[in-house]
Amino acid sequence: MTNPRLMAVRWLTQVVKDGVSVNQLMARKDDKLDPKDKGLAKQLLFGSLRFFHQLNTLATNLLNKPLRTKDTDVLMVLISGLYQLKYLTIPDHAAISESVELTRALDKSWASGIVNGVLRTYQREAKSLETQLAKSIQFQFSHPGWMVKRIRQDWPDEAENILAENNRQAPMTIRVNNLKTSKTEYLTKLSLLNVNTAPHPLAQDGLVLENPTDVAQLPGFNDGEVTVQDAAAQLAVELMDLQPGFRVLDGCSAPGGKTTHLIQRQPDIALTAVEMSAKRAEKISQTLERLGMNCQLKIADITHVDDWWDGQQFDRILIDVPCSASGVIRRNPDIKVHRLATDIAPLVSLQQTIMEKCWPLLKPGGRLVYATCSIFKAENEQQVQAFLENHSAKVEVMPEPIARHLSSRASVGYQILPGEYQMDGFYLCALQKS
Repeated sequence: MTNPRLMAVRWLTQVVKDGVSVNQLMARKDDKLDPKDKGLAKQLLFGSLRFFHQLNTLATNLLNKPLRTKDTDVLMVLISGLYQLKYLTIPDHAAISESVELTRALDKSWASGIVNGVLRTYQREAKSLETQLAKSIQFQFSHPGWMVKRIRQDWPDEAENILAENNRQAPMTIRVNNLKTSKTEYLTKLSLLNVNTAPHPLAQDGLVLENPTDVAQLPGFNDGEVTVQDAAAQLAVELMDLQPGFRVLDGCSAPGGKTTHLIQRQPDIALTAVEMSAKRAEKISQTLERLGMNCQLKIADITHVDDWWDGQQFDRILIDVPCSASGVIRRNPDIKVHRLATDIAPLVSLQQTIMEKCWPLLKPGGRLVYATCSIFKAENEQQVQAFLENHSAKVEVMPEPIARHLSSRASVGYQILPGEYQMDGFYLCALQKS
């Protein structure tokens, strides 16, 4: 049987060294861990990534000299060991001895003394070490320095709360498919299984689970009664104002959460979903099949309009554009490792291009909903403001009573910050074409 600590270190190495995402790792079925061991491996993976910048700062200060890139796996042994010492209730001696043993499993016995020395030094001197590092923003907030500065610049009054929320585990929110069951009926099914759940206060179809669970354990999941989707993303459909017979475009549509929500909310629409990645489009197809829905799915680059558009304008367009994903860090902590400051400008340019390419596809009087899972103003309200300077459009509002609960912190549209009403960080704005 595979050692869960060893699996966690291998996962961490793939994330940090090879650029593999957590979602890619979790989608693989090639591990041989039983559920209990996999739970520990996932806890070590997510926890070590959530506090990676803090733990890496500690490791760097405790090492006599930096480890080589080819020994990133040894660094990950240190990171996961420090995480266990600092944040878990695992006995210190077990965390240290198991970490030392990992160096042998990795065929790097030469590093056993290094790992033992670093972890034991932290065990003895944790308080003084952390006092010395208190002024380091990477240690204090466990985010890359550029990200801390950008969040402070955009949200000076809320920055520390955002950073703290990013380091917490996100709640598991599901969306009930009311074409197959009602929210009341589904709540009853969960209560019979002793799964504590509460309706989300803003998302009409949303339920928040008290404790995350394996989707396979959710009643009716395989039959399409429910799907996993954050409440903030569920609010996109509220801005669409769908009517029977509408032609609707869902651009950048993977993994299909909003695609299926559009159909769920108004089954009598002609929906075209566009996704550039064939692999991600397959995920959409699987989700559509599971929920008993269908639409016209195009595998194409949304900006290459001539490759997929039939020339007929749409009544509604939803574009959940590629973005920094800075609003979903608590759900995908590897974003703090992978995202770079230099990524933002190209993303802003791509978002602008997508908006410009999609706007002519909208009928006069039609509505385009722009969405991101970002909290950076350059991708959100500033992006929309720049668009409005060159196009004739009216900004539409969220229906009541949702609108009255959402903060007016954005100059245009709706900016949700991480943790607000248990939601991810998200931006939404609806524009009606004059």
